[in-house]
Amino acid sequence: MRWLLLNVQNRLRFAARNPGYAVKSLVRDLTFADERFIGKATGRAARIIRGFVDEPSNHVEFLNHLRRSEEDFSRAKITSADLYAKRVLLQYAAIRALRPELVVETGVANGISTSYLLFALHQNKRGVLHSIEIGDSTYLPPGRKTGWAVPEWLRERWQLHLGDARIMVPELLAQLGTVDVFIHDSLHTYEHMKFEFEQAYPHIRPGGLLISDDALWNSSFQEFAQQVRAPLARILRGVGYLRK
Repeated sequence: MRWLLLNVQNRLRFAARNPGYAVKSLVRDLTFADERFIGKATGRAARIIRGFVDEPSNHVEFLNHLRRSEEDFSRAKITSADLYAKRVLLQYAAIRALRPELVVETGVANGISTSYLLFALHQNKRGVLHSIEIGDSTYLPPGRKTGWAVPEWLRERWQLHLGDARIMVPELLAQLGTVDVFIHDSLHTYEHMKFEFEQAYPHIRPGGLLISDDALWNSSFQEFAQQVRAPLARILRGVGYLRK
């Protein structure tokens, strides 16, 4: 679990402020709780999922790129999320395990999550990521463009679509037909999240995944999982995973 040692000072400060959550998270790590669920959702053993979780922190080129990106994040108006958080590592592991051909995500901003997704496709040696982003510069460091944190060597499997998700999600999904994974990470309102889920679900292949960042912000993910009677659905580290 080398990833636990990355950004260790911030992790310790967070644990001091949130001791109950930190203890529960450590227990989940020691018991492979998150990995066991991702394994069920993707048909892989929990130990294999844990191996995937550990990969980014053991890849020198990818890890060095993240560390260089931290300097730019220090100049942004809004504090960025943890670049090495397990919430993004679990999404990486899910993509590694499922080995999708087509992945669609909404919301790119700086491109950290996008980088992890593309790195997973790179490691799989297959798949394309379509990203939809409205182009809001609020979360970007001065002078940086959408997706600036995505390294050049990962961009060959990436297609970026700039525009409003309410228009582009239906259009892109109609064009692609069937996708393996859909990831919501754009506007986290109840109405917008339900809109994206309802648009995406019919296009996800059986056995594919619907993933929602910040699934605890409102009840949309839980309600949608009940609505479609998903065989497997759970929120891990604030991210919702639903298997079709």
